[in-house]
Amino acid sequence: MEPIRLSATVHRSAAEAFRLFTDGIAEWWPSDRGYSFGGGRLQDLCLEPVAGGRLYERYTDGEEFEVGRVLACEPPKRIVFTWKGRWPEPTEVEVRFTPLGADTRVDLEHRGWERLGASAEESRRSYLNGWPSVLQQFVERSAMPTAPGPGP
Repeated sequence: MEPIRLSATVHRSAAEAFRLFTDGIAEWWPSDRGYSFGGGRLQDLCLEPVAGGRLYERYTDGEEFEVGRVLACEPPKRIVFTWKGRWPEPTEVEVRFTPLGADTRVDLEHRGWERLGASAEESRRSYLNGWPSVLQQFVERSAMPTAPGPGP
């Protein structure tokens, strides 16, 4: 089954884009638009940018829901993580960050749909509609100024 592939360009260095995508995921992920497994209970979204790290939601009642696990992390070039959500088998998401002068091309690929069996087509169709909104939120947040770092 064909992976979902999307690309966007952001006006940030690859290192800045990678850091925002991973460490800053809660700043840009469109959870306010229903992109959360916990709905209104969502308090935080975390992506641990290290092999074996977790992608998880933390809820207001302290419960956590693991969305996936980091399979590979090569800052600032790429991160690969599983996406299990509520499926019995995980799919896989790879995000690559390619420098283009002062900008960075961000390529997202969501693959492994065939692992979902009978629900593969419907699940893929749902994410085919969802990922463009998610990536657009990342692009919009990337256009905002970054907070200044600690002084000397």
